[in-house]
Amino acid sequence: MSTVSTPPSSPGSHANSSIKNAQSLCDDGSPLSRQRAVTIATKMCTGLAPQTKDRMWHFKTYRDCFKNSHAIAWAKKNIHPSEDVAVNVLNQLVDFGLVCHVVDPHKKFKVEDTRTLYFRVAKVVCGGETDLLALEEEEDENDLNQQPRNNALSGTRPLLNGSFGSMIDRRTSKAMKTRMDNLEHVLQETVEELNAVQGKLEIVHQEVVSIVGQQLSVLVLVVFLYLYVMFVVVPSMPGMDWWSVPGVSAMVMLFMSTRCGFACVALWGHLDSRIVPIEEVNDEESTQTSVVKNAAFIRQSKTATSFQGLISRSIRTTSFQRMSEEKDLIVVRDSYSLPEVTTWPNRPIFICMNTPISPSFKVPDYGLGPCPLGVPFQFSSELFEGTCLIRVKGSNSDNPEGDSEYFSGKKRIFQSVVQGRFKEDVRVSDVLTGHEFVRPLKNLPHPWVLKTASNFISKVAPGSNVVIHTDQPKVEAILAGTSQVIRGDEPGNEPNITTCNIQEDCSVLGGTFAKGDVSISRRKRLLSNPERSKKYMFDTETTYTFEFYQNLFDAMTYSLDIGFTKIGCSRVLDGQPIQWLGKMRDGRYLWSFQIWHEKLLTAQHG
Repeated sequence: MSTVSTPPSSPGSHANSSIKNAQSLCDDGSPLSRQRAVTIATKMCTGLAPQTKDRMWHFKTYRDCFKNSHAIAWAKKNIHPSEDVAVNVLNQLVDFGLVCHVVDPHKKFKVEDTRTLYFRVAKVVCGGETDLLALEEEEDENDLNQQPRNNALSGTRPLLNGSFGSMIDRRTSKAMKTRMDNLEHVLQETVEELNAVQGKLEIVHQEVVSIVGQQLSVLVLVVFLYLYVMFVVVPSMPGMDWWSVPGVSAMVMLFMSTRCGFACVALWGHLDSRIVPIEEVNDEESTQTSVVKNAAFIRQSKTATSFQGLISRSIRTTSFQRMSEEKDLIVVRDSYSLPEVTTWPNRPIFICMNTPISPSFKVPDYGLGPCPLGVPFQFSSELFEGTCLIRVKGSNSDNPEGDSEYFSGKKRIFQSVVQGRFKEDVRVSDVLTGHEFVRPLKNLPHPWVLKTASNFISKVAPGSNVVIHTDQPKVEAILAGTSQVIRGDEPGNEPNITTCNIQEDCSVLGGTFAKGDVSISRRKRLLSNPERSKKYMFDTETTYTFEFYQNLFDAMTYSLDIGFTKIGCSRVLDGQPIQWLGKMRDGRYLWSFQIWHEKLLTAQHG
């Protein structure tokens, strides 16, 4: 039997014919096949090689990428002169995972887009490892399934060292990447659990301190009782002196009580010294050195140090209250301006802008009405312009599918994200977040609970300002030191805030962060310190993303979970809502959104 052989076509002619076929498919609206898409992406990788390079934005580097304008120009020259058709083909390559944005894998090309966006071709197309392993594994598996059939027809042996070997390498790489992602997720969850355990330990500590304080009070009463017996009761009874049985018994009781009192004072001093925050450690110092210093500080603690600490904390609290009273009064939107509860679209929750903070603060698409829950919305103020997203687990969200996907497998129950640009250069240390109220808090828990919360917040954010017992309570902390995720990007290359996993990247700040290798925990420690954070700036050219999430406050029930119990907050807050706000130390606001609950209206009217 004779076989007819056809001359092999050159790679260039095959690529050109594929591109012509792609053009015809685009003309009649049909989608590209994967084979033709790979051919076009390969040709594109070669054609855009001169424009593919590392691109800098301040201190941030986008690796091996080209501009969207370069890709569109190449597509118009090599695929179709029409920009609509060229963009359509490029977006099909994005759908196949052969071309992707440097930050957001779902971002696509647009017709007449004047923004500067950075894209890159998947490395598998350019002869390297793929960035989208799942798609390539699917193709390899199809090739392997057809390989025995092709080998049987051609009578050749399979090339195990070729495609099969590369597939195994890609599967190994994907498995390692998956394990690293899982490990990162586990580490984040572990950090959250450790923070929760630390809070519970603080509560236990305050309980012990409270018991010790009660013992000291008993000691004082015993001393007064002894003085009363010795100098009032004994002299008034004839024939009874201080060395008699009652007198000796009183002296023995005084001695034992005094000894117990000194033990309580020593225990108090020891406990109080253990909750003193660890001294600030330079980056060059090791963790072991900081632990030794802290241990030495505990060994040197004395009763006098304890009482000195109590006095200094009292002075600081008084000074904070005085400073807060000297500042401008806080103004917030009150409940009378809200619509009827029955009309709330996300009942029992109502999200709205805090209108009185500034006449320039606006939400264009929603005005004074309810802002959406689970869906991004735009806003602008005197100092900031951007987009906000608020999610509450279990709520009547405007995007239930997105919320379900985000909260799945996570302990967090609340998320808030702001993304946008500053309108003037500001110091990182001057941008604050927190909560503020216009009326005193009511039905406050036991003082040891408040002290626990204050100590815990002070440890998590050293630059925080907690003022509770005033006419206008507030909790303030540096935004960059408390946000779970911060990143800065060149405008147009920022991530989609609806994604389930926004990656940290503070390299645009420069300095310690320039290399992009600073962990989230270290960034919080550095930027929560006012002396350190004042060295860095938020500029007006970069698009910043701030993400905050937590698992303690449940907005659906308006209660605070402290581990072993939940504390209702509606009556404590006296009908005042919590906020997601950003403001300057000089009192100007970047944004402020109120999170109301129908329980607050009942508590306020009650």
